[in-house]
Amino acid sequence: MGRRTLTAVLMSLVIFVPDFGFGQTQNLDEVATAPRADGYSLFMLGRFLSRSGDIEGAIQAYRDAANRDVTSAEMLAELAELYRTGDRLEESIRTANEALGREPDNVTAHRVLGLIYAGRLGQSNPAPQDAASAIDHLEQARNTILPDLNVELTLARAYLTANQSDNAIPLLESLVEDEVGFTEAGLLLSYAYERDNRVEEAVSMLEGVIASGRPSSRALRRLGELYGRVNRWTEAVEAYELAVARNPRSNGAKREFATALLQDGQSERARDVLYQLSQSTPKNVAVLYQLSEVERDLGNFDEAISVARRLMDVEPNSIRGPYALAEVYVLQHKYRDAIATLETAVAVQRQSQATRSSQATRQGRVRPYQLASLLGRIGYAYQQLQEHSNAIDSYEQAVELLPMSLAYGARLIQAYLEAGRVDDATTALEEIRPHHSDDLTVTRLEARILGDGGDIAGGLNVLRDALDENDRDPTAHLILAAFYRDYDRLDDAVAVLESASLRFQENLSILFQLGSTLEQQDRYADAERAFRGVLERDSDHVATLNYLGYMLADRGDRLEESVNLLERAIKLDPGNGAYLDSLGWAYFKLESLDLAEVYLRQASEQMTWNSVIQDHFGDLLSKLGRHDEAIGAWKAALAGDGAEVDVEGIERKILEAERRLGP
Repeated sequence: MGRRTLTAVLMSLVIFVPDFGFGQTQNLDEVATAPRADGYSLFMLGRFLSRSGDIEGAIQAYRDAANRDVTSAEMLAELAELYRTGDRLEESIRTANEALGREPDNVTAHRVLGLIYAGRLGQSNPAPQDAASAIDHLEQARNTILPDLNVELTLARAYLTANQSDNAIPLLESLVEDEVGFTEAGLLLSYAYERDNRVEEAVSMLEGVIASGRPSSRALRRLGELYGRVNRWTEAVEAYELAVARNPRSNGAKREFATALLQDGQSERARDVLYQLSQSTPKNVAVLYQLSEVERDLGNFDEAISVARRLMDVEPNSIRGPYALAEVYVLQHKYRDAIATLETAVAVQRQSQATRSSQATRQGRVRPYQLASLLGRIGYAYQQLQEHSNAIDSYEQAVELLPMSLAYGARLIQAYLEAGRVDDATTALEEIRPHHSDDLTVTRLEARILGDGGDIAGGLNVLRDALDENDRDPTAHLILAAFYRDYDRLDDAVAVLESASLRFQENLSILFQLGSTLEQQDRYADAERAFRGVLERDSDHVATLNYLGYMLADRGDRLEESVNLLERAIKLDPGNGAYLDSLGWAYFKLESLDLAEVYLRQASEQMTWNSVIQDHFGDLLSKLGRHDEAIGAWKAALAGDGAEVDVEGIERKILEAERRLGP
């Protein structure tokens, strides 16, 4: 028979009425007090009383037995076990150690101590030595003829807690082999394989466990998690769906099911699962936050806003609701609304933290990285509005909270550079460099600082050295090409990108940047080939749809196709001011002036600082005969960023419009 079956049989062979050596069965009280009663008799009495439910009587009998026989450890060890099962753990530890003082190899005492210390590992703050103590005692508790499955499994868990997968794996493999159908061992072995970076073996093990019987919801959820680790999301969906069917009341399984559906591209099914969860658990903030994200990603902005506001009602003082709401506004390019939402949330958190008691602060404080995430998002929104000083202020506050963060440090440096504050950018770079010296982001920023400070050759040397050290990283090639392009060395940029496109043929960023650089050189046919190459691999590459569509429109070439490309871009990113301008300009070229006005007006209102967009809007208004409005748009173009516009040409258009208006 299997070891587990034999163990169960042996443990069932208990003495119901012990023979204490007196010949005839006597009254138990007489046994306990008889002069001839030895330690063993009292020990057996303790067992009987324990099984009869008289715990205090059993404790007294075990203690008396230990006092009668001062050499035996087993009596104390069983007393320690009785204390353990009664949750009197301190007494159990003292008694078990007392037993080991008599007999250092006593298996029962080691078992008691091992199980107690292992039980502490699942608590919130286990002592550093608990894992080592659990392992030490449980290893000695294995010195039995037949294995104790509880000891074996507990020891395996302790090994895993102590990051000793090399010890846990052979132990669990033995259990799986010997105890066929013992699913708990298979589950633990899958964890051990995963911990040892043997994820495919973890998957195979768990598949075998589940195939061997009726799997639990927990096992199915675990299998779904492992499928996700190896990007087998369709199978993960199936596993989670079975887990939900096995335990329909498990909200955790349903959330994991929704996440797997999202990863498998089944966003609408995921939305339905989350919506049902939000109805059954209307105050579940994690569900509401994820539902808002899904609605946002599906382009259902009104629904996403509604769910985010529900989240704010459930958690009025939390940052999750405002953050979810602001993310919808950012995706809609409603940066003012995003800023107002996030700045209110920051003010609430700062005020709340200033007025809480120290105890309340510990319970409800927003962590620095959470507050920094709000400030970082505010900075990003201000950057999109070209309000550099406000962006800098937000990023500086984020960096103050997280001084070693590369993300916020890099954004602050970029904002300094956009504001022309090269010295401040240099100082900020020196503050984060020691913590991220090998990161290519630091290299890129250093080169940009040198270039903006007039030392273009110095910047190139930095980037060439970085490319030598990171030649296999496509990012290093992109950074060097971008530097060349930023400082009008387009031939060099094209050379870098053409070479990189041959080496990194799956990297669409390289091919897109090659297309945009070729377009800047007026090599339109070559640029179009590059853009077509991107769309062949990703038909929804939104930046390429916009760039190619605008390039065709600006040249008056294949305007119907241009409109088609740009409408696809708008569908993927509605509200993007640059894309709205592109589509409006294509309609302008098509002489569809009413449609052109719809899109160009939206773009001009959103991106007031963009000179090209204001110039386009002015051209449209002039063609509509609204010369006074056209003059206003062209003056806005002159006051804007000045990028990629003919200033003298705009001034001539203003003079001509004023002439048409007359005195």
